Amino acid sequence: MFHHLLQRPRVLGPVKLQRLRSSEARELFLSLAAIILLVLVGTVGYSAIEGWNWFDSLYMTVITVATIGYGETHPLSALGRGFTIVLILLGVGVASVVLSSLTRFIIQRQIIWLFDRKTMQDAIDKLTGHTIFCGYGRLARMALQSLHGSNRHQIVLIDSDEERASTAAEDDIFVVKGDATNEEALLAAGIKRAQRLVTLLPKDADNLYVVLTAKELNPNIDIMSRAADEKGEKRLTRAGAARIISPYRVSGQKIADGILRPYVTDFLELAGSAGRTDLAIEEIRIPDNSPLTGHTLEEAQLRQRANIMVAAIIKKDGQMVFNPNKETMLESGSTLIGFGHKSDFAKLEKLLIE
Repeated sequence: MFHHLLQRPRVLGPVKLQRLRSSEARELFLSLAAIILLVLVGTVGYSAIEGWNWFDSLYMTVITVATIGYGETHPLSALGRGFTIVLILLGVGVASVVLSSLTRFIIQRQIIWLFDRKTMQDAIDKLTGHTIFCGYGRLARMALQSLHGSNRHQIVLIDSDEERASTAAEDDIFVVKGDATNEEALLAAGIKRAQRLVTLLPKDADNLYVVLTAKELNPNIDIMSRAADEKGEKRLTRAGAARIISPYRVSGQKIADGILRPYVTDFLELAGSAGRTDLAIEEIRIPDNSPLTGHTLEEAQLRQRANIMVAAIIKKDGQMVFNPNKETMLESGSTLIGFGHKSDFAKLEKLLIE
């Protein structure tokens, strides 16, 4: 969680769109209210002047305001004709305002869309070491909610659906609208500069194609992929995916663990749930210039100085040292797996950096 102390960039486009939509909604409401008021005034006026029933008055008002040109419902008096002239002028005026508002609405949306698209692409082109998500389904949405709130990860989303892409943009996520299986979409998302890619498309064949294309464009990228079954897991692993997510297998295993080891499951759920408790299991990479490099755990006194329990250490070569003893040496590039209160991890981070 603490590998990258990067501030998540913000795109101002979605905010502008939200303000624009609020203004548009207000204008459309006023236009609709003006039309309803005009029809109401016309209906009451004809009923009062000519003594017609409500339906005939409403019908006469509608054909007058719409300037359809049908004949009069009943013969009009001189006062009724004068009222009709006023009603026609008002109707033309209101129609002009409504058409003007609609035209401005369409033009503004196109201009804002073009501006936002260029602004967002320019911001994406400046990213490096970011994470690319392919697909914005339920699984991706849940993952991005946690990542986006952490404010430590730069995210670019690729999705071909207009509605999902717009929703993600409104959630302040960089979006490339396109097919993730196409090389152009991956290049637009900065695949050559990205550190990792997460593909969560519903079909294994699509995920496999994304993995192969991504590895071709960036051989060093770390890939996490969704798989529907064991065959898909094997193929995706051979294609270059480092981590495989099988929602059904994970859910089934969690159910079994809840039955066999309920307290262990509750404990892990408690420590791993973002925002629900002050406890957390975090991983922190030891920087190259850390003052604790070359010291043992006993000498570093992380438990005493930061109140963090070191559960494991992942060395640079990937070897895991579980439950390290006090003689275990701290090496730059290694990753500490710690358990403790969230507020104490800031202390540990400070010890490793300063």
